[in-house]
Order: sequence, then structure tokens, then C-alpha cells
Amino acid sequence: MEITALFGLLLACIALGIPIAVSIGVAALGTILLTGLEVPLSLVPREIFAGINSYALMAVPFFILAGEMMNAAGITERIIRLALAVVGHIRGSLAQVNVFGSVLMAGVSGSGAADTAALGTVLIPQMAKQGYSRAYAVAVTAASASIGPIIPPSVLFVVYGSLTGVSVGELFLGGILPGLLMGALMMVAAYVTSRRRGYQQDPPPFRASELGAAFLGGIAALIVPVVIVGAILTGLATATEVGVVAVVTAFALGLALFGRFRGWRELAGVLRRSVLMSASIMFIIACSGLFANVLTRLRFQDSLLDALLALSSNPTIILVLIVIAVLIIGLFIDVTPLLIMFAGPLAIVAAQVGYDPVFFGVVIVLAATIGAVTPPVGGYLIIACGIARIPLTSAVRPLVPFWVALLAALAILIAFPQIVTLIPGLAG
Repeated sequence: MEITALFGLLLACIALGIPIAVSIGVAALGTILLTGLEVPLSLVPREIFAGINSYALMAVPFFILAGEMMNAAGITERIIRLALAVVGHIRGSLAQVNVFGSVLMAGVSGSGAADTAALGTVLIPQMAKQGYSRAYAVAVTAASASIGPIIPPSVLFVVYGSLTGVSVGELFLGGILPGLLMGALMMVAAYVTSRRRGYQQDPPPFRASELGAAFLGGIAALIVPVVIVGAILTGLATATEVGVVAVVTAFALGLALFGRFRGWRELAGVLRRSVLMSASIMFIIACSGLFANVLTRLRFQDSLLDALLALSSNPTIILVLIVIAVLIIGLFIDVTPLLIMFAGPLAIVAAQVGYDPVFFGVVIVLAATIGAVTPPVGGYLIIACGIARIPLTSAVRPLVPFWVALLAALAILIAFPQIVTLIPGLAG
């Protein structure tokens, strides 16, 4: 009864157009007041604060700041030039550049939304000029941005790790191969769809000289992810400490190599955008902390496990059912609040049926991220459609092949968990 009231209030608030963070807080508080749940009201502000009072979450604003600094340093254009030199000779040239550019950008920003905005602003107009439909350009941009939260650094892995106690560093390492797998499958989807639609059937030939020049220009962009992964692999720094290192590295690159951040006005703009984005994420996390506490008090994880075991005792089937549930919820709730509300209970269920916590974390974050590419509340899709100035509905049909690619990646990970656990196992 109480669980029904909790989710009923949440859906009602979302249907009324109330911001998601406020909806989450209102649903939790309303459940406490209306159902007689034995929770002292003095606990409410304490749980809201406790939601963000985490050492691991300190990495979130640092990675956001590092990403903003790299973007302000003109790194997006350099990454696009490098991607064009590497894959621009393949059919559907700019679609391939979009996907490969997302793989490179993922190691810089740690945020799918930031990747969508950075690459979409440049590539969607360029693709339209080359004869691609704007709907198709939106589909490629939004879908490939889902790689951003999987390849390290990842804000979502930081959030997941802080909620479940799973090592953020191991999640970072576990996301490397799955992210590359996603990129490879989406490049195949881009090739097939571009060929069927007749986009850029005669791309320019490959030129080693152009690759060399682009590599020299773009190599600095790859320093930040190399530093992050290297520090974690060698044990020199935790994920939170690496966030600080990423900021220092991004600032030094922008100042020394790209000639940026020499004036306070430019740096102030970077800081302002980082603060606004960090505050938005932290507000959602804070309100979701109360929601997660109510879920735990209602023993949601026990109810979920009992329901799943009633359907099957096979761990693989239970995992598939969990993933399907996350995909459905992701249609209506954005990826960050979805993880904050359900990561803890789902991780408990996964542990009880014997799944490796790092493997399960990567799979659930990927499943939740797919929701950011699906209407009606897909965050990446909304950003890309806003850049292209088209309605969400027009991008649905071109997105289908890329949804298939993302679901195929998810299925492959479930079938072969070693793809996730290989690098963390070597590091351990």
C-alpha cells in the first residue's frame, strides 16, 4: 500500500509538470505524511543533506569542471578533426565522425548531456548541409552520446558507486570495453543506415598526412582520460582525487597549449556553467536521498526480490527482468534520478542472486542511460532536438537502428560478463 502511494504520488507530480527533483521529494514526504510511516519529520532534512554528504560525490563537480574547461579550450573542434581523419573515409562519413567523436569526447567530459550539446552544436548543422536529414543527425548524436557515461570518467558511475558502496575506480575500468563495444556497434548501425539512405556514398579518401596533423592537434584531448585511467590502475589516486587531477590537467592544457583562460571573464564563464550543472545534479541527488530512504524503510528490495523469485530462480532471467524494468522506467524518469532512487535496492537484489557488483553496476548504468535516448523524457534526445529545432517525434524512426545497437550491446554484456570484469580483474 505504501509503495503504491509512493510511486503514485511520483507519477502524479511528473504528470503535472513539476520538476523531477521536486517531484521526488514531494512523493517521499507525501508518503510519510499520508500513510503513517513511522519516520520522524526531523529525519527529512537530515536525509536530504545525507544524500549529498558523500566523499565519493565530491568527484562530480570536479569532473564537470574538467569537462567544461576542456570544451572551453576548443577541444571539441580538435576531437572532430581527429575523428574526421580517422573515420571520415567510411561511407556515411559525418555519421561515423559523430559516433567516433562521442567515443573520444566520453573520455573528456564524463557526461552524456555535455557530449550531446558539444558535438551536436557542431555536427548537426554540418550533417544537414551534407544532405542528412535533421532527424537522422539528431538520432546519431543522441544515441552516440550514451557512450559518455560509460567510458571513464563518468559522473553516473560516481553517483552509482556512492549509493551502493561499489568502487568507483573499478566501475571506471569496467566501463572501458563496454563503451568501445557500444561505439563499434553504433558505427555499424551508422554505416548500414547511411548506405540505405544514400548519405555520403563517396566520402573523401583516407590521407595519412591529414591523420598525422589531426592526431598532433587532438592528442592533448586524450591526456585527461589517460591520466585518469593511469592513476586508478596504478593506485596513485582514488576516483575523487582523480577528479581534482583532471581539473588541474584540463586547466594546464587550456592555458599552456590552447592559450585559453588568460582572462578572468573566460574562466568565470566556465566556473559559472560548472556550478549551475553541479548544483542541478546535487539537488536531484539530495531529494532522491529521502526517496531512497523511504524505499529502504518500506523494504522495497525484499518485495522486488520476492516478486522476481516468484517468476524465476534463474539469475540470468532475474537480471534480464531487472534490465527490462529499468528500460521501462527510463522512458519516464531521467537517468540520474532513476539511478539514485533504485540503484541501492537493485544492487542488494543483485548481490543476493550472486552477481559481481561491478558487472551489475555497469549493466544497470547502461540500461538507465538508454532511457536518456528515448522519448518522452530522454534528456540527450531533448538536447539534440533543441539544437536541430525539430520535434521529438520526428527523431523516433531514425533512432530505431541505434536503439537496436544499444540493446545488442546490453545483451552481449549480459551474455559475456567478462567484457566488464576483465580490466578491473587485471588491475586487481
